[in-house]
Amino acid sequence: MFEHFDERARRSVVRTQEETRRLGHAQIGAEHLLLGIAAVDEALVGAAIERLRAAVVALHGVGDATPGEWLAFTPEAKAALEGANEQALSRGHTTIDPAHLLLAVLDSEGDARRIVRESELTVADVRERAVAAAGDQARRADGPPPARAGAPDHAEDLRFGHPLTVTLGQDPAPIGDLGHPETDAQLLGLMLVQDSPAAQLLRAHGIDEAAVRSALPPPGGRS
Repeated sequence: MFEHFDERARRSVVRTQEETRRLGHAQIGAEHLLLGIAAVDEALVGAAIERLRAAVVALHGVGDATPGEWLAFTPEAKAALEGANEQALSRGHTTIDPAHLLLAVLDSEGDARRIVRESELTVADVRERAVAAAGDQARRADGPPPARAGAPDHAEDLRFGHPLTVTLGQDPAPIGDLGHPETDAQLLGLMLVQDSPAAQLLRAHGIDEAAVRSALPPPGGRS
């Protein structure tokens, strides 16, 4: 499902899972996807994540779900994830970014629109920002840049223990060096979002989100 999500959209899904666990909720709803998007791009939603989180708590309270248990998506959240692909395709885009995901969340049957209104926003304003941001993506080249002659040999860097700076997608700001626990935790979390052969292999060896959290500190030292 996530193979066409860009790095920021995948990070939104990772943060969605974190926010759901933080609130002790047993399922991921459309309102939790809204929190995940705001965690990655607060300006896109237009409200601080703390305000949105407070609105979710006011609506659903704080649950007592076991932190390490598997979180299922509600039908509304699944529809939003699938709708993000339709939002991208309707604009001729081959990758899904947070703006596409936000538009799909706003069209979902879940509680996301109510959370928007309870956060002193209007659905129309949020949608307008998302439409504008999705349009901006059309001016960006899809896919990774072509390989450059004389590009660094990262395999050799890793062999000799040289630091390897990691960036996500087209975001120029590095998240850290490969081999640093916080960076590794974020990259493993992104790998586990997809039901890819790599994710299946990790899970088969007992490496899941709970194992990553217990072995490695979360990015930014978040609890």
